[in-house]
Amino acid sequence: MKRILIVDDQPEVKKLLEVVLRQPDREFLSASSGVEALQLARQQCPDLILLDVMMPGGMDGYQVSRILKGDPSTAGCAIIAMTARVQEQDRIDAMAAGADDYVGKPFDMGTLKEKVARYLEAC
Repeated sequence: MKRILIVDDQPEVKKLLEVVLRQPDREFLSASSGVEALQLARQQCPDLILLDVMMPGGMDGYQVSRILKGDPSTAGCAIIAMTARVQEQDRIDAMAAGADDYVGKPFDMGTLKEKVARYLEAC
């Protein structure tokens, strides 16, 4: 069973991603903040994290990504950064923070499905 942690402060986005990405061999975890994401990632060790970049509460996705990649217990989790910021510098910033990949919002569901499948096959 592959575990995917979806981190987004918008419940409808989390639900949409879960519905679109659902397959029999996938389990979904959900977090609404950076702090919650860190706790769940350390407890559940997901194979893939879909991480919103812009979240309220003082900790954005870049900070979460840096912390996860700097922690030996979560450094192996693949991270796909998700953001409405779609300038080249935003992609560069996400990758510099430790994200393995990047998708813009609104999502191209075909591209997202392909990226998710590729990362889950690799683990």
